[in-house]
Amino acid sequence: MSTDETDEPDDEAAGEATDGTPDEPTSEEPDEAPASETPEEAGDGTPGVDEAYCRNCGEVIDAKAEICPECGVRQRSPDTGFGNQAGIAAVASLLIPGAGQIYLGHLGRGLGFIVASFVAGLFSIFLIGIPFLLAIWVYGIYDAYHLAEDPERGA
Repeated sequence: MSTDETDEPDDEAAGEATDGTPDEPTSEEPDEAPASETPEEAGDGTPGVDEAYCRNCGEVIDAKAEICPECGVRQRSPDTGFGNQAGIAAVASLLIPGAGQIYLGHLGRGLGFIVASFVAGLFSIFLIGIPFLLAIWVYGIYDAYHLAEDPERGA
């Protein structure tokens, strides 16, 4: 046996690498993200204040994005410029009593106005139905406009 083999301690057996550093990580390295990181930086996938989930792939994207940059799916329909459902409903009821209510999704209410207008129209033959027809027509316009302004009213 030579003296070199027995005098020097085995570096790997002592728990150190050949360069003299220990094999185990030191306690200086954090196991979790620092508290100063936002959830987006930490990578947990939670949307922030101005972010939302994509409707298709679920990726966190900008809340104002029209198209997801990850999957390319449109997130919201572009604005048509109309935006005034109350005006459209009122004009529809002006043309056909009850059409504005049907446009707003209140089918029964709209059909009620249509039937009432028809009955009042039949009574117009006797001249008694004309005031009722006008009253139903004007109230139908008023009701359609206010139903669009306050949807809770129609429930």
